[in-house]
Amino acid sequence: MKNIMDRILCFSLSRLFSKKDSSRKSNKKNSTGTDLSAARHRYDDQGRRYHNRNDAVYILPDDDEEIDRIHMQHWVLKIGFQGNFDAPLKKELDEGITVLDGGCGPGTWSLEMAKEFPRSDFYGVDISEVFPSEIKPPNCNFQVHNLSNPLPFTSEFFDYIFQRMLVLGIMRDDWDKVLSHYMDALKPGGWIELTEVNIPDSVNAGPKLSILMNTLGEVAKQKGVNPSISSELESKLKKAGAVNTVNRRIEVPMHHGGKLGMLLWEDFVIAFRGLLKPFVAKKYPEYEDEEAYIKFIDEVAKECEETQNHIIFYRAYGQKPSTPTAP
Repeated sequence: MKNIMDRILCFSLSRLFSKKDSSRKSNKKNSTGTDLSAARHRYDDQGRRYHNRNDAVYILPDDDEEIDRIHMQHWVLKIGFQGNFDAPLKKELDEGITVLDGGCGPGTWSLEMAKEFPRSDFYGVDISEVFPSEIKPPNCNFQVHNLSNPLPFTSEFFDYIFQRMLVLGIMRDDWDKVLSHYMDALKPGGWIELTEVNIPDSVNAGPKLSILMNTLGEVAKQKGVNPSISSELESKLKKAGAVNTVNRRIEVPMHHGGKLGMLLWEDFVIAFRGLLKPFVAKKYPEYEDEEAYIKFIDEVAKECEETQNHIIFYRAYGQKPSTPTAP
């Protein structure tokens, strides 16, 4: 594990401090000459690429830099939770079951799980086609889909449904609908598992980090999402009809506590440094200048180390009843 963490950290830091061009745009066109990338994506002033769907809320980019960040985030969560999943399904996964990865992104979790459990079949869906189409295990499949719509699978198709880090990807009023879709697609006795980060509260947050976290919470609310959904996961599962629910909270160090803390800090900075700047500068004009804002971010990092800040994550899972429950 130490060697893996060393490689991840070296690669991640090189990406963070390199002048990578995130604005690489596809020139692929359809038969009418229309730029397909322009139709599917939009670009901000910094060249970051975002999905261009009117029916989806996800506010983070879907470019190469974001894919790298999600790969890194996978390791933060795997190490922080000491495993890829909590649901009691190790034996079943070894023997072979059908699994959905909802909001799979580049498919990091599905790809790793498919290799670890070759007898099980993994299906990933996401609003953006950032997952591999060819180089993947034979038991791993991906397709584009918006989770707010009914799933493109028959009822009672899956034994296990896994979803994580969609706090900024599902509208506040859509969570119950998404979970209802999951319950319909889940076999009786199957399991749903959800993992989310807590926003804006964290452990030992100093005043500078609080500016960023509170701004993130405000932006999330403006976009119509629920930044505090992490603390509601278990109750949402119960409302959807799940039984035998279990909820777990962990606290992960940020910018201290070794390599894990450094990975989480980089994950945070890549995701939100550019996104939050105009909102922070509007409220705090002294950070409008780019150099002043970069200095502020550096001060946040030092503050996290001084206060021993920890970011809070929740993981909850529950089971679909084996027999229909009484109304």
